[in-house]
Parts: sequence; structure tokens; C-alpha cells
Amino acid sequence: MTDTVDVNTDTKTASDQDSEATPKSGGLDLFQGVFWLSLLVAVVAACVAIIIPDAVGQTGPVLLIALASGGMVFLVWVLRGAGKKLGLFPSRGATEAAASVKKQPYSWISALDEAIVITEKGGGAVIANDHYRQVMKDVGVATEVERVLTVDRLLGANPGLSAPIYRLSRAAKAGETRHEVLPAIAIGSESIPVQFEATVSPLDGERTLWRLRRLNSMNEALGASDARGLFIEDAPLGFYVARANGQITYMNSWLRNFLGLPDDLGDLKVEDVLRPESTKMFRRDKKTNHPIWLDLHFRARDGVETLMNTATTWSGKGADAVSRTLVMVPASAKTSAQERLTAASSSRPPREGQDPMFDDAPFGVARLEGDSVSQACVIDANSALVELTEGAAVPGGRFADLFAVEEGGDDISKQLLAAVDSAVPLTLKGAGGSSVNVYILLDSIGRPSIAYLVDTTEQSQLKNRLVHSEKMQAVGTLAGGVAHDFNNMLTAVMGYTDNLLARHPVGDPSFDDLQQISELSQRSAELVKMLLAFSRQQTLKREMLNVSNVLNELNYLIRPLLDERVNLSLRHGRDLPMIRADKGQLENAIINLAVNARDAMLENGGGVLTISTSRVTEEHGHEKGFDFVAEGDYLCIEIADNGTGIPPEVMENIFEPFYTTKKEGKGTGLGLSTVYGIVKQSDGYICPTSKVGEGTSFFIYLPALSAEDVEKEIGAQEQPEQTQAEKAPRDLAGRGLIMLVEDEDGVRNIAVSTLQARGYEVISAADGEEALEMIIEHQGQIDLLISDVILPGIDGPSLLKQAKEYLGDARVMFISGYSEGDLTRTLDEERAVSFLPKPFRMAKLAERVKEELEAA
Repeated sequence: MTDTVDVNTDTKTASDQDSEATPKSGGLDLFQGVFWLSLLVAVVAACVAIIIPDAVGQTGPVLLIALASGGMVFLVWVLRGAGKKLGLFPSRGATEAAASVKKQPYSWISALDEAIVITEKGGGAVIANDHYRQVMKDVGVATEVERVLTVDRLLGANPGLSAPIYRLSRAAKAGETRHEVLPAIAIGSESIPVQFEATVSPLDGERTLWRLRRLNSMNEALGASDARGLFIEDAPLGFYVARANGQITYMNSWLRNFLGLPDDLGDLKVEDVLRPESTKMFRRDKKTNHPIWLDLHFRARDGVETLMNTATTWSGKGADAVSRTLVMVPASAKTSAQERLTAASSSRPPREGQDPMFDDAPFGVARLEGDSVSQACVIDANSALVELTEGAAVPGGRFADLFAVEEGGDDISKQLLAAVDSAVPLTLKGAGGSSVNVYILLDSIGRPSIAYLVDTTEQSQLKNRLVHSEKMQAVGTLAGGVAHDFNNMLTAVMGYTDNLLARHPVGDPSFDDLQQISELSQRSAELVKMLLAFSRQQTLKREMLNVSNVLNELNYLIRPLLDERVNLSLRHGRDLPMIRADKGQLENAIINLAVNARDAMLENGGGVLTISTSRVTEEHGHEKGFDFVAEGDYLCIEIADNGTGIPPEVMENIFEPFYTTKKEGKGTGLGLSTVYGIVKQSDGYICPTSKVGEGTSFFIYLPALSAEDVEKEIGAQEQPEQTQAEKAPRDLAGRGLIMLVEDEDGVRNIAVSTLQARGYEVISAADGEEALEMIIEHQGQIDLLISDVILPGIDGPSLLKQAKEYLGDARVMFISGYSEGDLTRTLDEERAVSFLPKPFRMAKLAERVKEELEAA
């Protein structure tokens, strides 16, 4: 074998030159032929002269022939014998050999201990040394042929090497010098991990020198050139080698199998198999020579994370540093990724040749076999489908048996047949009852071949919550409208009843009947409050509350409501935040839940009602499945019982108004809907959990006040009730001109008569336009404007804006069956405006009028 190989097609190879310098065996040399012919003639002539002297005749010719033959022998001896030995005559082909040496200016590359190849401007190989040919052989390229592959063609096809090889090729074309440390690759019959340091340098004549230097870091890290020779590859624990940049250059078979990785690691880095925080821990303390013991979280290809105990040592410095890590797995996690993927279905054997597009798909995939969709059987299922079906997708099972048939729905065969053309929503059997979209593909002859199942459970839940929210909003809007109109009528009924009671005092035959009407009116007013609470339109007086104090006070109200068979346990959490809520409404919500819990526990003969508080974040709700709880800090109030529990079909409807499972006459069906409205109007969340036979828990999440909000609330409350004694004036009579605007005739008439009876001068109007004309007519004379919010034509807030310049310093009070919050959102006036919610008694109206006029 020659030291160098010239592969330029325009020049002859060195082996061709050697063949010209040396005569080929079996060839005939001209001088040798003359020599042997002369010698034969001389021998024949001598023999004839000796044996037959007479035939020769005179001796002259014979001597001439002998002389010629001898001369020729001498000439040949001089040219090919002594002359060649003395160097007087060059051998044939020496000139060509000398010229060939001049045509090979890169013969020096054979003296280097690196793999060298020189390429021309077009990218073709010009010359390569034996080390490079050995690399070609190790990579798997035959070396018997004369053609030498360039580095980019030899290694560029490897996915892990394509990027650095591309950068080197680009530098070579630009005539620049570049250095790259290539990722490790497995070469040779033993597939030993090898890493090269590649360098490109420009040469004269627009040629490029490529150098491949084999790094010894792998041997240094493993301690031997062959990892299998030390049994590391098949050791019953994990081991891997990584460089300072995080590149994993070697991982033994046990750890690869545990993490579900292929034998060809490619461009694998430590951050691909470790958590981010574990990656930071792994890369620390590189300077120490002692083993670093760490607990790191390893992430397998199937997403399962396992905490493993590791021992890492570092060798080398800087970018050349190499780590060796021993991985010990706890006994509780000695299941490989392949075993985890197939654990759900023991009938599914592991396959040797896996298809990542099938096994690792993030949705369910099943291979089917059969003549029809309804009778098709599952011949294989990926891990996602096995998990979705809770292990039911086993080879040999009927595909249609995976789905539940809904009551009143189409036959499952028809639905699966429709899935051939488009996605069909179906429900899987099992406790989870996951919702999926099913797609089925047919083969070339129309038989089912593949089915795709996309999990839409979360999407369905969101859709159901949206539908439920829209339905509750529609019901709330209806309830709010009914409550507003009913409040107007109740206000009139209560007003006329109070007037009649004043005329028919105790002892009058009509007093008892009037008293019954008054009590029923009051109960109706409470029912309307519940409707407004559900529709989130009630008037709330929100203030800063310490819930611990509220529950301590409420404790004395709840205990009498409970049966002696029900015990009350009150638990206060630590470091509870302050909240902003209406104290009375919050108490009402807790009492409602407590009474419901009492009834549920009495069905089981009694139990324990537990009311507890704690400071939580949104994570508390998310852990219990309530993903709709927004981010933030909350005060959580939990009302838990160990009663009969709530079935799932009932749980879906518990917050709807007038929905009740109690016997007829035992409940209105507005208790939980009222609680729902109170909590939502307080910007909170109410989340129920229940198990039949075990009990129910309601979690109320109310937004926590920040330290800044608490300081503002304390500053606003620094003026205590210094006028508390003056708040309820004893003498409700007074003087002044009052403008009353109310579209309900009954309310307007009874209010006018009540105020006039107390000495006030009252002018009234049934709509906004009439009221505006009267205000202009009595410009500067009106002391108090009382107006309903909702009016025909010009509403109350619009009337206030248009009459502002005519009212002067008159006080303003709005009355409405809607909440005060709806009113304040429509006002942008600086004028102080008070609010009196309907229904109200006439005495309350007279009291508020007195307060407003005295404040003026």
C-alpha cells in the first residue's frame, strides 16, 4: 500500500507510475532478445566448427560471427549490468517517477497522526492519508475503491453532526479557518462512542485542508476504550458521561431503557433528561475531584419523572471538562419506560421495532382489522389510548366495545360509521367517562385500518360550564326583572298595610288580618331578596371583615338551628386575611349551608358539622378540580358534613333557582342559589365536593385584602358612629318641598300621602319628562329629589344630569328594586346621592327624608 493516494482524475496514480518503472512479468525486452540471439548464434557456430570442420570451410566467417556475438554480449553487460550498478545509466521509467514526485506536493500528510483529507475548490477530494481511510472504514465506507469521500459526505448525514459539518463546509468555501468539536458518534463494529475535533484551513491553489483529530475524552471518562469491556454497558444501574456543555456522549443500556431512549443518542443533552433545577445542580462544583452526591429528577420519554440518587465526578478543565455520573434508582421506581407504557394492558407485549409516530403520539391510536367498522377488532393500541380507556384497549378486543351508548342516542355502529367521514364525539366506558372525538381511516379496499381518538374531556367540561353559566345568567336576568316589579308592588302593599294598621290599632277586629298581611308582605320581601341575591342584583353593604369574629358571633345563631344529634366544630386557621363583604349576607350564606348540612346528616341519624377557615391561593382550588379559580390570595371558608352526600346528577343542578330534592313544602329551592349569588357578588367562588354516603363540603373562596387595602379601610373607618344617636330621629315630621318621581301609581300615591301627613310639601311625577318640567317650574325651590332609577322615557340618572342646573343645592335620593351598585356605575356626578332599596316601609321613607333634609 502506498503512503498517499492521488484521486485527481487528470493525473496518473502512483501505482500506475510504479508499473511503468518496473517491467511487467512475461514481457520481452529488446536488448535481452538480441543478447540471447547472439549467444545462440555463437554457440551454434562453434558447435558446427568443432563437429564438422569441413562444412565450415575457411575459419573467417566463423570468427566474424563469434566476434559479433561477443561484442553484443559485452554491450548488453555494460548497459544493463555494470553501467546500471555504477549509476551511469538511469533505469527505464526513472524520469517519469521523478516527474510523479513533483506532481504530489502533499506527500507530507502521511507523516501526521491525524485523519487528513485535502479538497479542491469544487469540494472534491484531492488526496487523503491512511488515517483518513481508516476513519472511512470505521464509519462503514469500503476502502478498496480509489474514490475518497469528503468529510461532509462522510459524516454530514448524521443528524447530530449536520450542523457543525455545515459550518465547517461554509468556512472552507469562504477560505476561512474554523474549529469544531463534533458530538460523539458510535463507529466501528463495537459501536464505541467516538468524538472528533475537526479543523478546516485554507491552502494554496484554492484548496482546503481538513483535519479530524480523535478526542480521548471518552476513553478518559470511561477508563477504557471499550465500555462493554468493563461491563458498564450491561451494569444493573445507570451510568452516563457528559461534557461541560451538557452534551451526553455515552449512556449505558440500563439507563437508556429506563428513560425510554434509543441506542443512538444523537444530540442528547442533560437538560433533555433532567428537570431545570436538577440541571443547575448537576453543573455545579466542577472544580472538585471528589464525588458529588445529588438527588436529581430524571424525566423519561413518556413524561414520568423519577427522583434518583447520583454520584458525579468531573475531570478536565473548562470546555474540556468531562463528567461521569453513576445513577441509583429507588426501589419504588424500578420500572422502565417501556414497562410503564405497557403496564396498563398486560396482554400487549413489547415490540422490538417501535414506531415513534405511533407509540409517542399525544392522542389515542388503534390499528384495526375487520370487514366492517362495527365488527373491527383492535390489533394494536398506543400508550395514550391504553391510558384513555383505562386498559380496555387490548389486542383482540372489539373496537366498538370501548364506547358507552348514551340513552336516546344513535346506535354505536351508526356513530362509528359516521366517523369515517368526519369527527364524531363519543364517550368512553369506564369510571372516567372521557369524551373523545373519533376519526376512522379505511384502507385501499374499504376496510377499517386506523382509528384516532382525541381526548376532548376538558373541552367538553368548559363547554358545559359555559352553557350552564349562560343559563344561570339568563335565569338571573329573569329573576332580577321579576324581583324589581314585585318590589314595586310589595312597597305599595306594605305602605297601605302600615296606614291601615295605624287606623286599626290593637283591639280592632281588623288588626289581626292586617297584621297577617304585613307579615306575609315581609316574608315576600325576603323571598325577593333571595331572587336578587341569586341574580347578583341585591344591595350589598360591603365592608372589611375579620371572618374569625364573624364566625364567633354566628356560632350562637347556628347552634340553636342544629339538632342535638348534630355537633358543631369551629376551626380557625392561622394568619387569616381580611376580606370585603356584606356581613349580613355572608352570615346568611353560611346559615343556609349549615341548615342544608343539618338536614343531610339527620337522614343518617346525626353527625358533625365542621366550619373551618384558612388562607389559600388558587392552587387550593385547582387541586380539587376547580380550575376556574383565578390567580390570587383567598380566604377559604369550608362547610363540611358527614351526611348522605349529593349524587352527581343532582350536583349539576344544585345552584339553579327553585331546584330542590326536599319533600314538598320543606324548601323553596332558593337556598343554594342565594348562597351562589352572594358569593359571586362578593367576587368569590363557591365550589362543592361530595361523595355519596360520605358527606359534602362547600369551599367558599373570597378575595383577600392586601395590606394597602386594609390600611385604606381602617382610615375610612376612623370616623366611628358619632351620630349613631342622631341616626334615627324621633320626630319624623318636617318642612320642605319634595319632588317625588315614581312610575308605579300605588307606590307614588302612598308615598305622597305619607310625606304630606308629616308636614312636607310634595309634588310628584310619573315619568322623567314630566318631572323635568316640574323641576324647571320650581327652579331653586326644591329641597329634596326622590326618584326611581328605572322610569319611562328619561330614567333617574339621566334626569339628574339634565336637571342639575335647576336643582341648586337640593339633596338627591334614589329608590329602586335593583342594587345600588347598578346605580353607582351609571353616575358620574360629584353630587352626593343616597339610595333606598325597595321594598321599604313608609316609616323608613319618612326617616330617610328627615335625615337627608337635616344633612342639607
